[in-house]
Amino acid sequence: MALTAASFAATTFDYLIAGGGTAGLTLAARLSENPAVTVGVIEAGVDRSNDPKVLTPGLAATMWGDENYDWIYKTVPQTNGREVAHPRGKLLGGSSGINLNLWTHASRRDIDDWGLLGNKGWSWADLFPFYKRSENYIPPPPADVEAEAINFVDPACHGEGGPVQTKFPPFYSEFYDAWSPTYANLNLSVDSDLRCGLGLGGATTLATFDKENARSYAGNTYYSLSKNRPNLKILTDALVTKVNFYRRKDSAGKLRVEGLSFRSGRRTRTVKASREVILSAGTFQSPQLLELSGIGSAAVLGKNNIPVLYENPAVGENLQDHLLLPLSFTAAPGLATQESLRNVTLFNEALALYANERTGPLASETPTAHLSYAQLLSTLPPELRIPVRRPPTPHSSTTPGASQGAAQQYELTLNKLLSPTEAAGQILFIPGGTTPAAVANTSLYLSTPLPGNYFTLFGALERPFSRGSVHIVSSDPAAKPAVDPAYLSHPLDLLVASTIVLHMQALARTHPLASLLAGNGTVPQPGFPEAITLANVASFVKGAFSSEYHPLGTCAMAPLRGGGVGGGVVDERFRVYGTSGLRVVDASVAPLMVRGNLASLVYALAERGAGFIMEDGGR
Repeated sequence: MALTAASFAATTFDYLIAGGGTAGLTLAARLSENPAVTVGVIEAGVDRSNDPKVLTPGLAATMWGDENYDWIYKTVPQTNGREVAHPRGKLLGGSSGINLNLWTHASRRDIDDWGLLGNKGWSWADLFPFYKRSENYIPPPPADVEAEAINFVDPACHGEGGPVQTKFPPFYSEFYDAWSPTYANLNLSVDSDLRCGLGLGGATTLATFDKENARSYAGNTYYSLSKNRPNLKILTDALVTKVNFYRRKDSAGKLRVEGLSFRSGRRTRTVKASREVILSAGTFQSPQLLELSGIGSAAVLGKNNIPVLYENPAVGENLQDHLLLPLSFTAAPGLATQESLRNVTLFNEALALYANERTGPLASETPTAHLSYAQLLSTLPPELRIPVRRPPTPHSSTTPGASQGAAQQYELTLNKLLSPTEAAGQILFIPGGTTPAAVANTSLYLSTPLPGNYFTLFGALERPFSRGSVHIVSSDPAAKPAVDPAYLSHPLDLLVASTIVLHMQALARTHPLASLLAGNGTVPQPGFPEAITLANVASFVKGAFSSEYHPLGTCAMAPLRGGGVGGGVVDERFRVYGTSGLRVVDASVAPLMVRGNLASLVYALAERGAGFIMEDGGR
């Protein structure tokens, strides 16, 4: 019998999960391993686990800006009026189904810092087993180990037998081949496996590819493993609209969760949970659901005519993201780039090569480099080095009246920025051009209409000091919240971003990469500056920045401090303050930004969250 909205609503589940994305499907799979409990998931998207666009790595960006795959979020206007698009996966598996498949990792100090913010039981050692539990690492063939300098992998740091498959890509372009040797010539070769939480340097990078070189994501791993269990029901194409509570609070004065309301078709229905409701709607939508349900700032709720059930001004605050900067160059004559695939014949050949042999440019990836601020400076001549020094007096936050938690965040972030062993920037590339002016349209941003062939370096700000917010602007659940990352609102972010851009310019002029670029890396893509100097770098940053699409922190795990930046929305076991039976489990609970891409972190958080829920056994 097919699952319908009516039959789903008529069921009382032990556990209800709002959102069938990366975290939600991980939770559903782990909780439903126990046949004695029932689990229900509500997801706005649908199952696309057999969709070639999802499965073909090189087609990822074609899903961005397409409402069939993407929520199509945009920020409110930022510096220079830039509205920054934020692709968010609208399908079973969430953003793990549309991201660029990079498998990079937080540093040990990143997670240890969460514990220093007052979260008992949080450290690298505490989370590390859950990183491993999600992964099945597939070693590279010996020939690739030598050719691509993949001699840094420590298998003990990787998972074996987990759902998500990870491996190195099967196809390496001339640009990729040049990556590790170029960083070696800068004395910045990778010094250990980044998966172990300590490494820095430029290296070949793991991807979430299965053994057939197709995307491995929550929608074809955790979901495929669990979808036929009789105790798991997943309702797709349905939008969760709010969390419902019983009128009477529990003996501790907390709101008692009853279930969820959801919209399917034109009708809104309710469904009940006997044990817990878990919000896994993501960094933008989990705080939105809390606010729609009456949990948040009294000022925000009042503006939208929503009764305050529990006031917590921290809801939706503390938004952090990796700022991203492009620097595009003209490729040397004769080299194939993304622009080459405008030719229909060449694109069809690449498509056939992937379909038949699972290799070629559509099975490629980008390498990365994680570099400390000192390492970034080491690549620059003295006249271009911008020093960062500890302020003579503590600086709590850019937010007036910020809490003790904000001051702690600032100190921990500054300590990592000043550390020679912590990454300040992440560098990667695409073999093609960009259109920085199209920052609000992701389908255009990672390409260029210009004739010719191009190459783009990207630099991500790994330790942002700026803090933004996500808040509802309407009581209508279908209305997107206002997303304001407040990019570059802290002066240190502009300073570090400027150094990252100067480093990328130096990188492009270093061999062997320089030999693949016109004029040995001195000829920009038209529209980019002829040269980046101290005189123009800040204005370039302000006019070219985008996002690496790594938002987190809006339902932060931290002590309850009265709200605002640095205040908590959930405790150290992801339980929402002021409630009984309600948790948030997704990237929004991360209190402080980590280095690298977020997919591996979200899987680990969900694996640990499932453990908390099972240990607690309900309310």
